[in-house]
Amino acid sequence: MSYLIIASNRGPISFTKGFLEQIKKALKNGMPPRSPEFGAGGLVQAMAALLRPGKWETTWLGASMGDMDIDVARGHYTGLFKRMKNENYAPYHFPHIEIEPGNRMHFRYREYDFYMRFVFFDTKHMHSYYNKFSNGFLWPLMHLTRSPLFYKKTRTFPRPQFEENDFVQYTSSGVTFANTIVDETCKSRDLRKKDGPIVVWNQDYHLLQVSEVFKALLREEAISKEERKRIHVGQFIHTPFFNIHEIQGLIREDKRKRVREQMHAPFMESIETALQKLTWSMLSNDFIGFQTKEYCDNYLEALEEWFPVEIRISGQFYEIIHYDRVATIGAFPIGLDTDRILSEVREGKKLQYKHQGLDLPGSIQANREKEKYIFGGLERCDYTKGLVERLAIFSHALNNIRVYGKEACLYQITAPSRSDSPAYENLDNILVREIDRVRKKLGKETIVHIGSGINIPQNYRFMKEIDVMLVTPLEDGMNLVAFEYILSQKYKPPEKRGILVLSTSGASRVLKQKGFGEEHGVIYVNLMKPKDAGERIAGALKRNIHISESIINYVEQERRVTDWADRNLEAILNARKKA
Repeated sequence: MSYLIIASNRGPISFTKGFLEQIKKALKNGMPPRSPEFGAGGLVQAMAALLRPGKWETTWLGASMGDMDIDVARGHYTGLFKRMKNENYAPYHFPHIEIEPGNRMHFRYREYDFYMRFVFFDTKHMHSYYNKFSNGFLWPLMHLTRSPLFYKKTRTFPRPQFEENDFVQYTSSGVTFANTIVDETCKSRDLRKKDGPIVVWNQDYHLLQVSEVFKALLREEAISKEERKRIHVGQFIHTPFFNIHEIQGLIREDKRKRVREQMHAPFMESIETALQKLTWSMLSNDFIGFQTKEYCDNYLEALEEWFPVEIRISGQFYEIIHYDRVATIGAFPIGLDTDRILSEVREGKKLQYKHQGLDLPGSIQANREKEKYIFGGLERCDYTKGLVERLAIFSHALNNIRVYGKEACLYQITAPSRSDSPAYENLDNILVREIDRVRKKLGKETIVHIGSGINIPQNYRFMKEIDVMLVTPLEDGMNLVAFEYILSQKYKPPEKRGILVLSTSGASRVLKQKGFGEEHGVIYVNLMKPKDAGERIAGALKRNIHISESIINYVEQERRVTDWADRNLEAILNARKKA
């Protein structure tokens, strides 16, 4: 048996008081309880195969983000979960959770069977390390991969906000995560007495320092060198990785601010020192996976800027030699659950969605009967997604389409995100105003905006109805919506398939590398040049370009998320070498 520990800031499920109270109420009234939101997030979908019985015994560690997570982990709701099982609601309609020693939870739900542990944080700590440093500083900074710097050129992209105390809290959160992982690997199950490798797989930019602290703690726990050989540590970065040359201006501005404000404490952290520590800490992983080669290169350039490392190419990977160790990095673009998506867009699977009196499929059909092109957008409401800039592209496209005597309508669906952040509140306000402005200019019926998001599987069926899918982020680690849209067109007649409009993202880099272009139904655009983008879209529609069979086959066969997970785990297991 092989043992896998997945560590991420957000776990696969959280528990709130309202959710648990509705369970009690439903049981009291003899009604089936509402099913939890499990598997809707992209990371859970990516890990789905690893959460089912098979080669790996998996434990997922995530921060305690629900207000009742701690109570659930401590067994205060064990009786409720037992009753759910006794009344045959669990594990097929509702999870069955058994509390084991050390706050470890055995989680069974439908086809899933794995273990969970919450990493406990108080709300102030969570706000500082997660909301302020991770989301207020690291998230926007990671997306600064090229000129222009978006916080200088767009109305909604914020300047990365750095506060020393938030970085201290971020470092502290890494220690808390690392201690919980050590407890899981060395104490809870006493895995040292069992055979098989142990893999710790850290996810994303929230946990950049965890591997360094984890390995130091293993030595403190007196885990022998032979025992440590069984433990392999890796990380996957789902975001882009910043370009060190592009952010030098930000670093210089931070230094000037410190001089101006007479901040001369000898050991005070700055943007540069914080990023240096994070970049160096990542080298404690045996293997680091990035979405694209460009992000790998950005990371290597940051290392070379700051540290005396030796870098060599080994097959499809880079090896970074530092002291007596070697860290390996490589590009493994994340995939998607192709079988599930295709099963939801087959013949007979219909879009069913109503929002505030709007019958979405009825509205789309009414516009189609008027021979309008149906444009679509679908994503989190995030300033990296280029939502406001997209409206300008649609406006120019519509003006060009009208020259040909045709009309179009944009259905923009955005899921609420990080609503307690001032930057996201600013985005919401600007987006609403911009939509109103475009409607007044081009016509009230030209944009339908749904701000509540749309759940699986209706999101796939929505995409199936779209003639022009706008996936136009300012920058994006991958953006699986691009691949989901391509798959959604599989069962439509070739002449009725739509086109994908794609700006800078991991998805655009992957598809370009594979040689897919306009002849395959993909229109690459520069979001900062909306007029040119609008003209290209209108031209593609006039030439009757459609998603091709070859690009559908590529996504179906080569962009499977199970392959992505297997490749990463294999690379983690095989990466460790001596310099």
